[in-house]
Amino acid sequence: MKLSHLFEYVGLRLLMLLTRWLSPQLASLVGNKLGDLTFYVIGIRKQLVLAHLARVFNHSADDSNSKYMARAIYQQLGQTAIEHVRLLTQRKPKVLDRLTISGEEIIVEARRKGNGVILVTGHFGYWELLGAAVAGIGHPITVVGKDLHNPIINHLILEGRERLGMNVINMTSAPSKILKELRKNNCIGLLIDQDAGPGGVFVNFLGIKASTYQGPALLALRTGAPIVPCFIIRSGPENHQVHFENPIETTPTGNESEDIKRITQTYTDILAQYILNYPDHWFWVHRRWKTKAPAT
Repeated sequence: MKLSHLFEYVGLRLLMLLTRWLSPQLASLVGNKLGDLTFYVIGIRKQLVLAHLARVFNHSADDSNSKYMARAIYQQLGQTAIEHVRLLTQRKPKVLDRLTISGEEIIVEARRKGNGVILVTGHFGYWELLGAAVAGIGHPITVVGKDLHNPIINHLILEGRERLGMNVINMTSAPSKILKELRKNNCIGLLIDQDAGPGGVFVNFLGIKASTYQGPALLALRTGAPIVPCFIIRSGPENHQVHFENPIETTPTGNESEDIKRITQTYTDILAQYILNYPDHWFWVHRRWKTKAPAT
C-alpha cells in the first residue's frame, strides 16, 4: 500500500468524523465553501472547466459568465462530496426521506416485459444517490463502475454502495454479468458521458462530436431490454428530485451500426438537455472531448 493512499484514507475518515453531526443546512454550506476553496485556491482542472464552458456556451474562458458558472459547478461538487461523506457514516441510510421521485411507473412498466431495464444517466447531480433511489423503491439494480486508484478508499466506497442497496460490478468483467442481471429482469445502471476512445461511436454532444460508449444501445438491440434515461436534481440541502424519462425507441431496423448511432444520439440528446437546463450539475472536469472525431 502506498503511503499516499493511507494519508488519503485517514483524511477521508477525518472528514467523515467532522461532518457526521452537522445539520443538512450547515453541511450544504460547508460543501459550498469546499467548492470555493477548490475553485479559487486549489484550482483542480479549473482551466479545463472554463474552456469547456466557453466552447459549449460560446463564451470567452475569461468571461464573467464562464467564471460564474464554473464556481457554481465546484460548489455543487462540494455539496455532493460532503453529502456523500456524511452518507457513508450511516449504517442504514434513509435514502427515500431526501428524495421526490417522478416517473416510477415507467420502470414498473418497463420491467413487465421481462427483459430487464437499462438505466442510463451521466455524472450529473448526486448520481451515486440515483442508483440508491432505484433500489429504495424496490427494483434490484446493478451499477457498473471503475475501481478507484486508492484501494482502501475504493473498498469503503463499494461498501457504501452495497449498503445503499446496489450491486456493483467492475467494468472489466461487466458484459457477462450485465447479461445475467438482465435475464433476471433486473435493472442495470450505466453512465454514458465519458470519452470512449477511438472505439466509440461519434455523436453530437452539446454541439461537439464526442466519442461515446456503444454498450447501452448494443445491449438494448441484442436483449430487448428498454433504455430508460434517469436524472437526479438537487432541490435543497440534502434533498433531490429523481426523474425517470420515457423509454427510448430501440426497435432494430436491420442496420445495427446505424441503430446504435441513432439510439446513442437519442439518449445523449436527453442528457445534453438536462445539462443545458442545470449546467452546474454536470461533471465538467471530465476530458469529455478528448478523442477527436476522424476527418470525413
